[in-house]
Amino acid sequence: MQVGRYQLFETLGVGATSRVVRGFDPMIGRPVAVKLFPADLARGEARDRFLREARVVGQLSHPNIITLHDMGIEEATQTPYLVMEFVDGTPLDRVLEKGTLPFPRACAWTAHAAEALEAAHNRGVIHGDVKPANILITADGKVKLTDFGMARVAKRDSGDSPLLGTPAYWCPEQIMGRPQDARSDIFSLGVVLYEMVTGTRPFEADSLQGICNRVLSSAVTAASHLQASVPAGFDEIIASCLTKDPDARMASGDLLAQMLYPLARRKAVVPTQCKAPAPSTLRDRASRLLRSA
Repeated sequence: MQVGRYQLFETLGVGATSRVVRGFDPMIGRPVAVKLFPADLARGEARDRFLREARVVGQLSHPNIITLHDMGIEEATQTPYLVMEFVDGTPLDRVLEKGTLPFPRACAWTAHAAEALEAAHNRGVIHGDVKPANILITADGKVKLTDFGMARVAKRDSGDSPLLGTPAYWCPEQIMGRPQDARSDIFSLGVVLYEMVTGTRPFEADSLQGICNRVLSSAVTAASHLQASVPAGFDEIIASCLTKDPDARMASGDLLAQMLYPLARRKAVVPTQCKAPAPSTLRDRASRLLRSA
């Protein structure tokens, strides 16, 4: 099979509105990953939206973001497609099937993902679907985020659809149909980090309504209560990422990375019983962690 000049081989993954296949670019002589969308995105306003969003995503350049090489619409079949960097890696959701990650590794991988989000947010691109399946771990242990902005590219209607993505990683404003911004991605990444460290999702439930209710109203069990080796300061970071009110949430991917890198460089120890520390700002906590790393 072929779209444009690209040869297509086996399917690598299938999503709700697209599938990714391994491809080859004969002009340059390199392997690629080709994401194929339904033909209805090639018509009318949807076509313009697809091309517009793809152009924006194609401007992103960061070592932790999958590079978008090309885009197009195969005229014979009216199949919209994106041509991306081919990465020999494993989606994080498959990594997590084997259990929790070592605490420093979880912090390091999340910090890299946070920096990738920061780079995208600075260009006005909101990911909109941060989840383990969209985080690739390369063979040499590097993080690559994929599907930037693709939740918006894949939507079928011309209006705003708040329920795009995977329910377990939705933020409150997404559920309520309110505008999303950079802090929405931070919420979803906080859910991923919590899952990496504890082995459970913070808002797990048996139904869509149950998940939404928990996201909107339930307090999160402290990670240190589920994993005794997690330092208490980590609970502050998670709490700031998963705050219901975006105005009170961790403000940026850059700040989240600053908070996590010191934890990625130290060994987690089982905390002793001690008096709870006085409240402090996130920046104060970051400074203390940096000095002790």
